[in-house]
Amino acid sequence: MNDDLQRLMGLVAQLAPEHLQEFADLFEMRRPRHSLEAEWGVSAGVILDAIARSSDLTRRGVRGVIAEAVFESSVVPTVKGWTPGPVADEAFDFQFELGDRKARIQVKLQRLERGVPKLAQKPYPAGTYVVEVQRTRTGKDRETGENTRPYAFTEFDILAVCMHPSTGRWTDFLFTLTSWLVPRESNPNLIAVMQPVPPAPDAHWTRDLNECLEWFREQKSA
Repeated sequence: MNDDLQRLMGLVAQLAPEHLQEFADLFEMRRPRHSLEAEWGVSAGVILDAIARSSDLTRRGVRGVIAEAVFESSVVPTVKGWTPGPVADEAFDFQFELGDRKARIQVKLQRLERGVPKLAQKPYPAGTYVVEVQRTRTGKDRETGENTRPYAFTEFDILAVCMHPSTGRWTDFLFTLTSWLVPRESNPNLIAVMQPVPPAPDAHWTRDLNECLEWFREQKSA
């Protein structure tokens, strides 16, 4: 940090609240624009105001993509051995490769209901949370007429759940293998919509993606 910038930061720290807003307005006019602000022709403040007045469904979608962005910035760099691979299927958000192995990862956000973390019902233990595992958009397969929202067990390999609703930290994730998820009662080839998530790691959930990737590697090698 150069001397001029350090002095400026010292002066800003001493500003009275009424003058701090004036400085913020000046900074807003001079700061570099995010690429989305330039593309849409509006400021970040307007975008945030639009999200603030949006429906719960829209907010849920925004929070979901925030979870994906945080995964990319805070989890992807921690992976060892595996390298990020291309994503060409909407059924998964990230892919890692190790030799000829490919691990497809779907990122979901722990479910909120009426502003609080949704809890699983019996037979799951008290304090178990829920994550909703299905596509956001509904639709029908043109050939079979079947609902296209459900995921099949073959569509991705690891589920990453952002636990922000219960921990308040976007960087908190729990990971499990897709093969360990609960199937639908009506079709065991499909993943049940509401999946139980423990409040802390256990035998089937971990906070370390590297450990989950090792579970996947061992499973595929068996």
